[in-house]
Amino acid sequence: MVPGFVRVSVKGQQCQRFVNLCRGREMDLKRIIRTGETELQLTMKVADFLQISPLRRKTGVHIHILKKKGPLFFLLFCKKRKMIPAGFLAVCCLLFFLSGRVWNVEIRGNILNPTPQLMSFLKEQGVCFGVSRKKISCSALAASLRREFPEITWVSAGFSGTGLRFEIREGTAGEKAEPEERFCSLFSTLDGVIDSMVTRQGIPLVRAGDEIKKGQELVSGIVDITDDSQEVIRYAYVQADADIYIRHTIAYYDTFPLDIEKKVRSGKKKTRLFFQLGSWFLDFSSPLKQNEERLVSREPLFSIGIFRSPVTLGIAAIRKYEVQKEQLTEDAAKKQAIQRLYAYEEKLIEKGVQISENNVKIEINHQDCVSRGTLTVIERTGREAPTEKKTQPKERTPEDG
Repeated sequence: MVPGFVRVSVKGQQCQRFVNLCRGREMDLKRIIRTGETELQLTMKVADFLQISPLRRKTGVHIHILKKKGPLFFLLFCKKRKMIPAGFLAVCCLLFFLSGRVWNVEIRGNILNPTPQLMSFLKEQGVCFGVSRKKISCSALAASLRREFPEITWVSAGFSGTGLRFEIREGTAGEKAEPEERFCSLFSTLDGVIDSMVTRQGIPLVRAGDEIKKGQELVSGIVDITDDSQEVIRYAYVQADADIYIRHTIAYYDTFPLDIEKKVRSGKKKTRLFFQLGSWFLDFSSPLKQNEERLVSREPLFSIGIFRSPVTLGIAAIRKYEVQKEQLTEDAAKKQAIQRLYAYEEKLIEKGVQISENNVKIEINHQDCVSRGTLTVIERTGREAPTEKKTQPKERTPEDG
């Protein structure tokens, strides 16, 4: 049975008789439309179309094929145009070739070791753009990463389509070793006043409200061991541990000019295409002229399932702009100064510093906007330093009384 359908036009005085004879032989006729007194159109299967010659001669109608659909007609079409199947075969071969290579490397979970450093090491191991998957041993790469970078404690390497993916877990090199016994005291790193203090281990030498200096010892790592008469019989050494927060002031100064340059876009936006294959570029855009800017976006040329195209299609939007000079108003300058101060405070807060008081004043002269003053902040202090050991007191004997 030949698959496919044909749309035909039937002309003649006996069109209706032709349709009745076809249906009498159980032929499947669809979409019958009368287009004239002696003409109609219908759709029938290819297998039925090959059997209508006796009926056509019997009724004397003329049949004209309007449309053909089906694999048989496609093969006949390709037989006359051999470049179509050749191109289709070439695309299949190209996809098969590209799917056997690595076009993307993804690293996840790394914090201590930056991605460029890991990528450079993988390149030395033979992992490069377009390398064959058969030349890559995932287990060997994982082992070499653990040997080269002691901070990496676990590596999982595997293929994902045309990409090579690494899952990494990091830790300290001595994470599994027994922690060494350390003796230390805590010293101040700032001048200020103790705001709060919680000592977990060691002897506190100051308390909340005391004024301290930079380098002053705050918590001692020496613990006196006394007897029933409160006399020191020996010294014990511990690792001092405490949460110490100090209140102090920091100076703030910021200035920026009132005269600013503003970019005003003008003219139409020009769009240009470029292609990227690894480090190779095919760019159709001209070099940027004066007062022109370019915004670039990149996407894979095509992506089918887990296969990602190695060729990247880029769109560069080029637009002209004019530089206009203008002067900030007093309100706008103060608003910008406050925003800059808030940004500075945000950075302090990210470091764990608490803002207690803000004594910053904003002044505006003819050319600049100046912010100056102090910020009262509360931040943690306590630098560990080795404890100087004392000579142990002599043991008392019964003869000493």
